[in-house]
Amino acid sequence: MKTILTFILSLAIFSAAAQQNIDVVTVISHQPRYVTVQQQQCGIQEVVRDNSRADGTVGALAGAAIGSTIGGNNRDRLAAGVVGALVGGAIGSNVGSESARVEQRQVCRYVPVTVQQGEIVTFSYQGRTFSQVIQ
Repeated sequence: MKTILTFILSLAIFSAAAQQNIDVVTVISHQPRYVTVQQQQCGIQEVVRDNSRADGTVGALAGAAIGSTIGGNNRDRLAAGVVGALVGGAIGSNVGSESARVEQRQVCRYVPVTVQQGEIVTFSYQGRTFSQVIQ
């Protein structure tokens, strides 16, 4: 019993002595720290694929170029170019007449997202005020 009393008394004396050497920090406030980051978001989206490009015009030009290389003199080349333009235009229009298609594709984009990242703690130490970011 005497040993226990001695231990308690020693602990009380040590505690009182230790309190005199400890600096006191007073927390004034703490608040969440928010940051904005870029986050990738993906989703399935319907995309209209339009085939109505200038396929007839491209076909006509290609046909005229190919047709004009056929023939010996200028008159034959001109006639072959006109025929090639008509045939190429018809083929190109036929290819371009396919209707527009709706396809589903995965589309990704980056969007800003605000997230909490740590806290900002404001405290007082030895009469001065400090702020610290804690992760």
